[in-house]
Amino acid sequence: MTLPEGGCGSIPALYEHIDDARYRGRWVALLVSMHMTFLSQGKYGEIPELDEFLDRQIELQTAWRKSLKVKKVDAEKAYAMLQCCDRLSLILCQKQIPEGERVLEIAKGPTGERHDILKRSDETLSVKPWPFRAEKFTIHVDACYPTQMKFDSNQELVESLQHAAISSLQWTFVK
Repeated sequence: MTLPEGGCGSIPALYEHIDDARYRGRWVALLVSMHMTFLSQGKYGEIPELDEFLDRQIELQTAWRKSLKVKKVDAEKAYAMLQCCDRLSLILCQKQIPEGERVLEIAKGPTGERHDILKRSDETLSVKPWPFRAEKFTIHVDACYPTQMKFDSNQELVESLQHAAISSLQWTFVK
C-alpha cells in the first residue's frame, strides 16, 4: 500500500527501513524508528495499516529503551540532535545557505534551543549556538548530479545516480 501524497513511500517500505536498521544495533533501530514515526505521524488516523505501523513503533521504542537502559527523555534528546544534523545536511547539500551573513534556522537541538546557520564574509560557516566540540573543522561530501529530475521507479533513480557525474563539496565551520 502506498501512502498518500507527502507520505514516506509504502507501509512495507517503512517496516523494511526498521528491519534494515536493526542489524546496526538497537540504538540505531531506536533512532530510525523515532524518525519514521516523526515523518509518518501526521497521517495517523488516515490509513489503518499506517496506524498499526506507528503503534508498533511506539512498542518497539519502549522495548529498545528498556533493553538499552535509556530514559525516554535521553532518547528524545539524541533524536533532536539527529534531526538537527539531518536538517543541516539538507541545507548544505541543497545549497540553501543564505548570503549576506543572514541566518537560517536549522532546527531545535537537544535542549530545545533554536540553532541557526550563517555564512560569514570569509565564506566559512557558523552555527549559533555552537554545538560542536572542535572550534573549527571542514567536512567533505561527494555530490551526484543526475541529468533528469523525475524518475518512474527507485531503480531508475539508483541507475541515474550510479551514472551521474560526481563532484566534491566542502564546508569549513568556525565557532
